Amino acid sequence: MFFDINKGIKVSYVCLACHEKEEIPLNVVKDFDLMNGGDPTTPPMFSCEKCGEQMYPEYYKGVHGIEYKLSDIR
Repeated sequence: MFFDINKGIKVSYVCLACHEKEEIPLNVVKDFDLMNGGDPTTPPMFSCEKCGEQMYPEYYKGVHGIEYKLSDIR
């Protein structure tokens, strides 16, 4: 039996332009992190559904162990 310990966990993302918040499932964020082209300096990024601009995680510890915090870029 396979048990997904990340099931139900979400990462809060905030739009850098309009400040809209969106909750994205952790497994989706991790999948994008792995497909990020190997650049650990950039967190997985998503587009805001409201305005189309980039969203940044409030807090996310990436698959390479790097912590990304919205407070670090504001």
